Amino acid sequence: MWPDAGNDAFLTAGSSPVDWQQEVAGRIIGGYCLGRKLGGRGAAVVHVAHDRRGRHVALKVVHRAPSPGDASWRWFASECALVSAVRDQHVVRAYEHRAVGDVAYLAMEYLPGGTLGDHLRGGIAPEHAVSLLRQAACGLAAAHRRGIVHRDVKPRNLLLREGQLVLADFGVAARAGDASARAGAGRLVGTACYAAPEQAQGAAPQPQADVYSLGVVFHEMLCGQPPFSGRTATELLAQHLVAPVPRLPRPLRAWQDLVDRMLAKQPQHRPADADGVLQEIQRLAPWHGSGSD
Repeated sequence: MWPDAGNDAFLTAGSSPVDWQQEVAGRIIGGYCLGRKLGGRGAAVVHVAHDRRGRHVALKVVHRAPSPGDASWRWFASECALVSAVRDQHVVRAYEHRAVGDVAYLAMEYLPGGTLGDHLRGGIAPEHAVSLLRQAACGLAAAHRRGIVHRDVKPRNLLLREGQLVLADFGVAARAGDASARAGAGRLVGTACYAAPEQAQGAAPQPQADVYSLGVVFHEMLCGQPPFSGRTATELLAQHLVAPVPRLPRPLRAWQDLVDRMLAKQPQHRPADADGVLQEIQRLAPWHGSGSD
């Protein structure tokens, strides 16, 4: 799965995870010079980097443990395969993925415009919120058509490219219906604030779970806060399981039906996938059309 990147990397087999996660500025991996750290999850760390032509990228790097069954390595390989399979203007662009010694990397477009989460406090004007919902649904639909479930749709994973919304971070994405991707007992794949009820119950990944998460994001765009809250992840997940969907303020009631359908407790009562959400938007707001915003 991993083409060899040659010998132009300063990272060599045998280096420890601490070695490459610390003092990395200026290091070279597969022809990319690392800059500041942008974030990370688990064994993966994301840096701004630039190639020999000066093009900036977001470089996600993961250390390969000695064990061939290392879970973080398997997840990273899966992420690279899945994000590379989805091509859409509303999905982050993946350039290449390779292995270098005992690390591997995924080079993606660098989007310095921030995330949707940076703009949510106080809510977003309804017309703009619907436009952003449609753009996010376009990105999700491109994944769903290829049988891919994102499983972590949230404002922080919706980036901005010159005002256009872009779906990013396929780190926990999986094939629809893949029973092997189910979370173990007491574990959650995704983020509690945005997780569908069935995610809390360890169900196999399905597009309807992404629809639910997108519904939470839509509510947050409209109201400035998610529909459910809790002091702990357990309290939040309980709200997703049993709490009724809050009523929108009177000026926003035109969107109550769509919010209710996206946040239905039972997956079969939601739009089947993101294409279904796009159809609902077209029905309720035909002036948004089907083109790109």
